Amino acid sequence: MCGIAAIFSNRPISFATIKKMTDIIEHRGPDGEGHQSLFEGKLWLGHRRLAIVDLSNNGSQPMSYKNGRYWIVFNGEIYNYIEIRKELEALGHRFVSTTDTEVIMAAYDEWGEACLHKFNGMWAFIIVDTVAKTLFASRDRFGVKPFYYVVKDETIAFASEIKQLLVEDFVNKKANRDKVAKFLLFGEVNMEKETFFEGVNQLLPSEAMRINLDEGVGSLKTWRYYHPLVNKAMKRDGNLTEYQRQFKELLFDSVRLRLRSDVPVGSCLSGGMDSSSIVLVMHELFKQDGVRNNIKTFTSCFANKKYDEWEFAETIVEQAGADSYQVYPDMNDLFNEIEDLIWHQDEPFKSTSIYAQWNVMRLARQNNITVLLDGQGADETMAGYHPYISVYMANLIRAGEFQTAAEELKKLKETGLISATEPLGKVWLKIIYHALGIKIRRGSDVKELLKKEYQHITRTEIPSNFQEYLYTEIFGSLQSLLRYEDRNSMAFSIEARTPYLDYRLVELMLSIPGGYKIYGGYTKPFLRQAMKGIMNDKVRLRVDKKGFVTPEDIWYREKFTEIQSILLSNDSPLDLWIDKAQLRNWLNDPEKPFGKYHLWRLLSVHFWMKKFNLRG
Repeated sequence: MCGIAAIFSNRPISFATIKKMTDIIEHRGPDGEGHQSLFEGKLWLGHRRLAIVDLSNNGSQPMSYKNGRYWIVFNGEIYNYIEIRKELEALGHRFVSTTDTEVIMAAYDEWGEACLHKFNGMWAFIIVDTVAKTLFASRDRFGVKPFYYVVKDETIAFASEIKQLLVEDFVNKKANRDKVAKFLLFGEVNMEKETFFEGVNQLLPSEAMRINLDEGVGSLKTWRYYHPLVNKAMKRDGNLTEYQRQFKELLFDSVRLRLRSDVPVGSCLSGGMDSSSIVLVMHELFKQDGVRNNIKTFTSCFANKKYDEWEFAETIVEQAGADSYQVYPDMNDLFNEIEDLIWHQDEPFKSTSIYAQWNVMRLARQNNITVLLDGQGADETMAGYHPYISVYMANLIRAGEFQTAAEELKKLKETGLISATEPLGKVWLKIIYHALGIKIRRGSDVKELLKKEYQHITRTEIPSNFQEYLYTEIFGSLQSLLRYEDRNSMAFSIEARTPYLDYRLVELMLSIPGGYKIYGGYTKPFLRQAMKGIMNDKVRLRVDKKGFVTPEDIWYREKFTEIQSILLSNDSPLDLWIDKAQLRNWLNDPEKPFGKYHLWRLLSVHFWMKKFNLRG
């Protein structure tokens, strides 16, 4: 895990510019920095290193291959680099280091742009071929690693974080007004090429880019290189036992690959199914290898038991014989640290749960952990969120799978899952609407606050097909969670790894008929089955769901006078979007500001505009 920077122009670029771009992300790579000038200073590569694999200077970047023909800057990990390296050695390639970085360049030399299909990992990299005079860049399949760029005149600049693009006049420091409005209305973020900063774009998940350096920035071309197939059927076809076997085998192998590291590896542990499974799979793998390893786990806790999951996390800690560390986030500390948190996040974020994760990452760094495994992606790939249930049931009905629907509904009632988060009547209403193809009004409780010029903005529609819905979630709403995790972990020089986003696991889940995604009255049935006999049923059969939750509603009420003062201040940049009189009325309502994330979205945009000194 590292930070990258690059600039290409039709005129020489000063070293001072690329140096500023790497200096500002020292937190992403405290173990070293490097810069390389090519084509008489018209192209610069910059890098900050967080040493994970091959801690020697052989792992320093920018790195070259084949006597300087290829140059690379790379952020991420290729987990199957050992296997790819052996394949390349059999084809005649030779290596100086034991890094995955060098393997990427050799793979590109051997297979060209098709090398991307060989990689199992997370990445954002730029490769310059000084002979062919091309620049090739790519972002991993699911967008775990960030990749930003801006084009201005005949210059293009690349970065791991948006703040790197603000150190020079690559962009006007202006907010993308429509993007901010959509965030305030619906909480949507990181789902499109455009960012919250006007003029700054991102490579989307599964995208690549090529520039012919002789032809200049105008030759820039981007394309999507990865299109996983989706089984749209709901009928429970296929061999369930075989699906279960494949899932468990791939899960264990995914975690095994993500334990490859020359520095200490730990795990986040919320007490939910996803992170608990990772910790116990780590434990099982160490046992299989005859290795004694007290896994270090890190948990966010709260004194208020409504929001606390330590009871479940402790069960897993005892099962794994782990060394456990806990942290107790507090709203007063959040307000003291909000500017730092906003600065690291680059863009607004929609709930205070991000602060719980921030504290977990800091705790891990304080205890000498450099790599953390985490459960991001499990809910989207395995239909773990409770709102998926109504879409699932409706799709069974629309597919004519009436018996399956009736049986599953009965079991969902027995486990209590169907009414775990919403009254049963409301769930039934949603099922009927989805089954009849009636679009459920997905409005916004803060629309009344926005000025007229933003009233036309609508929410991104979700597909009616259950399997396509999950696909959209992976490449849509999951992106904000991955951004939060990248920035929070890198703020403390930690590499976060996501076993559930191993592309083999994702492809398996997308290929399994939708009817199996909720089974026996439970979400994530394949994970629950894989953990049978390994995980205590107290955790394995939980139907409630929290994650990195915080007592947000309580925090708001405790700090509400201060929050009102901030939002209604005369110099608040929210005036660009919000009608101040309407906001005052809204804040005076005894219920409207509480219970959802709207209040934090307003605060987040306010602090973001202030911290980055943005114009509207």
